[in-house]
Amino acid sequence: MADWQQLNLIGFITGIGIFLFGMLQLEKAIARLSGNGFQQFLRDQTRNPLIAITAGTLITAIMQSSSMVSLVVLAFSGAGVIPLYNGIGIIMGANLGTTFTGWVVTTLGFKIELSAFALPIVGGGSLLMVLLSERKRFAAWGRLFVGLGMLLFGLSEMKGSVEQLATSLDLSALAGFHPLIYLGAGVIFTAVIQSSSATMMITLSALHVGILQLEGAAALIIGADLGTTSTMILGGFKGSAVKKQLAAAQILFNFCSALLAFLLLQPLLGIVTSLISAEQTLYRLVAFHSLFNLLGIVLFVPFLKPFAKLMERLFATEVPSLPRFISNVPANLSSAALIALNKEAARLADRIYLFNLRNLKIDPEHLRCPQERLEQLLGTQPGNLPFEQRYNQIKRREGDMLRYAM
Repeated sequence: MADWQQLNLIGFITGIGIFLFGMLQLEKAIARLSGNGFQQFLRDQTRNPLIAITAGTLITAIMQSSSMVSLVVLAFSGAGVIPLYNGIGIIMGANLGTTFTGWVVTTLGFKIELSAFALPIVGGGSLLMVLLSERKRFAAWGRLFVGLGMLLFGLSEMKGSVEQLATSLDLSALAGFHPLIYLGAGVIFTAVIQSSSATMMITLSALHVGILQLEGAAALIIGADLGTTSTMILGGFKGSAVKKQLAAAQILFNFCSALLAFLLLQPLLGIVTSLISAEQTLYRLVAFHSLFNLLGIVLFVPFLKPFAKLMERLFATEVPSLPRFISNVPANLSSAALIALNKEAARLADRIYLFNLRNLKIDPEHLRCPQERLEQLLGTQPGNLPFEQRYNQIKRREGDMLRYAM
């Protein structure tokens, strides 16, 4: 018991908290700096599944937030701008993009003393946020530096507390566990802290000081990828049919990838150990992480469209009604198309107005407007539909208009 007290539990928990907070600040800063650019990129550059997977990988590697990418995909798929199978492709690519964090931290975080410059980065970023708070872009850069500095400082705290444990612990006690135990630990821990990146950093720290061997660390990372689906399990099946389809697709993809990686644990480790020297154990782990995510994508890509159709059958959407105006006018007839689009926009505005009235429990019959206008307003959407169905109709109509205009 005394050995485990050497872990410095307060320092370890503090490190996790600072690391997660730094990740959050980094995510918000990059979202502010990128504006709508990455949303535009997702919309325009996802015309086929392979490009969608590549886009999901690149944007997640840059944004460092697979959850943010998933939210945008959910919005675009719900509006019908991105087909479901391309949305699934982006989410699959996002899984691969999250492995980029491990490569960066392995390259920098374990070769230099992080704490020496983590706090100066936080201090410089804080000055930018305080002194230039009125200039939003400079303030966002300040937040980015604060997030980066806190992320590095949190990692340094975790490393330090784990290194204290390594100096006093009999490491042979950890060598006999079956990989399945490490897999379960990765699932549970990641489900609790809601960050596979934090689990990866802790695992790298433990591997670095010899507390874990490569096989156990690899099994733990497989569990971490599976543990990230807990958010989707808890919240993904309460929304629209499209949300359920994407949530189910992500859960099933992660489960199949994790199962495959665990069954092929020894062959995959054999590949990375043959390519990377024994002195580069941390690189072996992050290479394994990228490899099994890439393998899952390669195996799923040929079946992406049938997989999407299966999700649509399992979570069927209500049959949509056609747009009143733009469905009757070809988009290449520019003058007529513009008139139809304006009329469709006005009708959508009426529908949103009526939607909000009903949500606020305001009877449209009490509005002071001509009877003809009232009948026109009430005709945009039946009043007996449930909230979710009315909301999905509005989202779908917006998607119809965006596709028509583009």
